[in-house]
Amino acid sequence: GKPQGKGKQRGGKDGKGAQPPNPAEELKQPLERVLSRLPETQRRVLELRMGLVDGHPHDLADTARALGLSLSETREIEKRAFEHIREAVPLQQLQRFLQG
Repeated sequence: GKPQGKGKQRGGKDGKGAQPPNPAEELKQPLERVLSRLPETQRRVLELRMGLVDGHPHDLADTARALGLSLSETREIEKRAFEHIREAVPLQQLQRFLQG
C-alpha cells in the first residue's frame, strides 16, 4: 500500500470545541503576556513556582535552588513579580489557575 502523509490524519479539523474550556488554558495566554514583560529572574521564579515549566509547581526552596538564589532573594523576587501581575490579571482568574 501507499504510505500515508502525516498531515492527512487531521483532515482540516482545528480541534476547536473538542474539549470544554480549561480555566488554566484560558488564563495561560494572558499570563504569558504578563510574564513576558517581567524581568527575566521574576519570570523564571513565577514559571517554576506556578508549574508553567513542567506542569508541577515547585516550592520556594526548589525554585531558589534551580535558579541559584537564596530563599530570601527568591521570596522577594516572587513578591515583586506578583505585584506586577496583580496589576494586569484579575485576582479571581489567578486564584482559579493556581487552584487548578
